[in-house]
Amino acid sequence: MPPNDDVPGVDWVTKARRRVLPTVHRIKAPLGGFAQCTMHPSEYVGTVQRELTEFRPDLEAMEFAPEPIASLKVHSDGRASAGSWVRRRSALADWQLHVTLFQDGRDAVEVFAHREYSWLRHPYKHYTAEGWDTTGGVERMRSLLSDHGVSFRVD
Repeated sequence: MPPNDDVPGVDWVTKARRRVLPTVHRIKAPLGGFAQCTMHPSEYVGTVQRELTEFRPDLEAMEFAPEPIASLKVHSDGRASAGSWVRRRSALADWQLHVTLFQDGRDAVEVFAHREYSWLRHPYKHYTAEGWDTTGGVERMRSLLSDHGVSFRVD
């Protein structure tokens, strides 16, 4: 399914990732690599009833930064991610909280999360998903949303 880049709120970096990474994935997959993957339902944090452009400042207030290096995540229903964000204690932190966003219509954002080794500090461990922690990532993101007054529902 080709990405719908006409959806409001999708930034140019995400649009570029949606166009380029599926091709990179087709090249890497036969060699055992990946540049695209399907989100696992266990990573679902909740749905925030805000437009994507309204939710970005909340992520920034929680000390998240856009993550253009991440693989392209695809929702189980075929939607391409509308953004990838990461939170680290510092640039040299061992761990990071990785959040992936999917637009759910025009006025809601589905949030998915996991905790993982930082690709900046541990590129091999990151790429091979060593230490991947879905439960911890979801719990931490739900806590951050609550602490920052961002309402969400869990469907």
